[in-house]
Amino acid sequence: MPDPDPELEIVTIFESTDPVAFSLAKAALDEAGIEYTALEDAPPGFGFSPMLSQMRRILIPAHRVDEALELIDSSAGEDDAGSGES
Repeated sequence: MPDPDPELEIVTIFESTDPVAFSLAKAALDEAGIEYTALEDAPPGFGFSPMLSQMRRILIPAHRVDEALELIDSSAGEDDAGSGES
């Protein structure tokens, strides 16, 4: 069987229940012009409840993974740098 085409293969690059981290990751990808699909899943069998954390995922084409992960890591690093010691 031939290897999948990296331009057609879709991979998950981000998973979190933290809505702030999810928003930051999406903003970094938006700014760079990287197309993605964002999914927000409620836990199975529970429907929507503010007490339950939804799993949030970002999926992108496989050929953009390295660039996207670098952007997400650098956006997280900026927040960490801002909260360091003075």
